[in-house]
Amino acid sequence: MTFMESQTPLGIISKEVVRINVGGGIFEVYRSTLERFPDTLLGNKKKLSEYWNPELRCYFLERHKLIFSSILYFYQSDGLFYRPTCISQDQFQTELEFFQLKSEYDAYSQKVQSAIAKKTVYTHEDTQSLKCRVWNFFKDPKSSVAAQVWAIADVIAISIAVLIFIVETMPVVQKELKNPNRITETMFFSAETVCIIFFTAELVGRFLSCPNKVEFSKNLMNWIDFVTILPYFVQLITDSADKTVETDTNELGVTKAKNHDTQAIVILRILRVVRILKLARHSKGIIIVTKTLTSSINELALLLFFWFIGVIIFGSIMYYVEVSAGAKNTDFKSILHSSWWAVVTMSTVGYGDMVPQSAIGKLIASVCMMFSMIIIALPVTVIVSKFTRVYAKYKDKI
Repeated sequence: MTFMESQTPLGIISKEVVRINVGGGIFEVYRSTLERFPDTLLGNKKKLSEYWNPELRCYFLERHKLIFSSILYFYQSDGLFYRPTCISQDQFQTELEFFQLKSEYDAYSQKVQSAIAKKTVYTHEDTQSLKCRVWNFFKDPKSSVAAQVWAIADVIAISIAVLIFIVETMPVVQKELKNPNRITETMFFSAETVCIIFFTAELVGRFLSCPNKVEFSKNLMNWIDFVTILPYFVQLITDSADKTVETDTNELGVTKAKNHDTQAIVILRILRVVRILKLARHSKGIIIVTKTLTSSINELALLLFFWFIGVIIFGSIMYYVEVSAGAKNTDFKSILHSSWWAVVTMSTVGYGDMVPQSAIGKLIASVCMMFSMIIIALPVTVIVSKFTRVYAKYKDKI
């Protein structure tokens, strides 16, 4: 029986529920869950309507009831298959062909075999091994209570590390850090050391327990984890080296030189802000947004392409118009200067540091503004629709 969307007493619209009778067993599922795979029997409303039974007021399928539970799981898990051990492969394949899931199953099997061959996932036989349990401990907070506690501690450590990075730049704190007593510096150093020990233990534990070291090294998030701890150790080594040099020069009676941070150290200090990206592991929203942007890379590339063309065209036109108009003290001294104005204008920032003085220049600026709004708005609908699709796909997985 199909229950159409109805208004609840609280004014909330409920989803459409589909009732399916398979071998006497009643199954109920949301229509939206089935429509994730519109090319299949259950996912296509027109195909499924052929099995509507007006007497039973539901869809009736004279198929294997136990296997149908596996079929339904495919939709609910968004693409995962499992075959009951009491069901033969031939029986399972027959049901897959009936429900038009053969191609999806073949693709899934190939993906699983490829993952096993590359050893990027642990097989069922490996689940009881120490490495697998350690990997799940770090990878999946839902795997155990201890893993949940560790995940919470990880978020707290990240927050403390980022807070230290921000607070130590405040003028009041900077003044305290220069205090000869060095109490504040010791406190900050101790807190950051604890966080770094935590991050290092996590990274080393995940690296040693991962199923494939090569694939682990290719993951961007793992490099982010490495970059978050690198500045601390480089700074520690540098400070130790500076103290050694100072001690040696003092013993020789040579005047001690004041230590100046090199550009490399400054850059490494700036990299500490990357620690905030570690929170992406614990945020479903960030993961979904990242996957949405990844899936929309073609649309974003097209947007940047048109935006780049607009910058060059409007920058060049504005330069020649302002120069030919004889504007006094014009800021449009070259096409590069004009391109900066075009970048600021087309990104809708509008600093106001460069403005056209001629009437034609102002007209061109108006056209540039309108053009920028159009090219920015065009891919928005595509990205929003992909975000909706990606969110529906990964909300239960992440």
